[in-house]
Amino acid sequence: MNVSKERLDTQDIIFLRNLHLSAFIGRDAWGRAEKAQPVTLSIALQQDLVNAAARDDINETVSYGQICKDVTKFVEESKGFNDLLSFNTRLCEIALLNKWGGGNLDVFTLLPNASLRAEGGLGLNTSFIGGKERMIDDSSIKFLVKDMKLYCIIGVNPHERISKQLVVINLMIEEDRSGDHAQKTRRIDGHASNWVLLLPDVIETVETSDYETLEALATEISTTALTRYTVRSIDVTVEKPSALAFVEGAGVQIKRTFAGDSGLN
Repeated sequence: MNVSKERLDTQDIIFLRNLHLSAFIGRDAWGRAEKAQPVTLSIALQQDLVNAAARDDINETVSYGQICKDVTKFVEESKGFNDLLSFNTRLCEIALLNKWGGGNLDVFTLLPNASLRAEGGLGLNTSFIGGKERMIDDSSIKFLVKDMKLYCIIGVNPHERISKQLVVINLMIEEDRSGDHAQKTRRIDGHASNWVLLLPDVIETVETSDYETLEALATEISTTALTRYTVRSIDVTVEKPSALAFVEGAGVQIKRTFAGDSGLN
C-alpha cells in the first residue's frame, strides 16, 4: 500500500457517539440555575487514517479512548456554562489543548431533560473548521428541539374536526448572527431564557391552530420562529402518529429561510 504523509481531501473521521455525562449548562427544565443535568455528547474529528491502517499502528492515529478521557475530565472539572454554545466552544478549546490534531471537529450536545415539553430534549450541533487553530463555522450552528408532543385540530376528515389529536414536532434552527434581523426579534443563542420564550410561542401556535393540512401547520410554525426570533432558517417536521392504521407516523418536513424585508423563502 502506498502511504502518503498528508491527504487534505480525507473524509476519514474518528468519533464518539452518545457519551453520557452530567454537567451544569444553563437552567434545567424547571428554570433552576446551578443544577446539574444529563448531557449526551457526540464528537466527530476529521483525521487521516491511511497511515494507521497501512501500518496497523495506534501511534499513527488519535486514540478515541483518550478523547473520551479528555472530554470526561473537562466536563467533570467544569464549574458551569451559560448555554450550549459556550459549552461546545470550550470543548473545541479542550481539543486544541490536548493536541487531538486532525482537521474539522463536529460537536453535538444534547440536554435530554432540558424541557418539560420536548421529550427528546434540546440540542446544539456545532462545527469547528481548520486544524491547529479551529474557527467556528457559523452556518453549522444548529439548535434542535426534539419530539415536542402537542395536541391540535388537524385533518380533513369529519372526525378530525371534532377532537384534537397528537402531533410530534421536531425543529432544527439556524440562528442569524449577521445582524440582518430587525431589532425587535429575539435572539436564539442556546441560553435557557431564550428557549423559555421560543417554546411557548411554538406551543401556543400549534395548540390554538385549526388547519386541515400538516403543510399549513408546519408553515405557521416556521413563520412564528422566523418573524419573532433571529432565525436564519428552520427545518420543521410535523408528524401525525395516528394518521394511518398500519403506519407508525405520517408527516411532512419543510425548510424555510428568512429573506429580510422581502419576507420568507
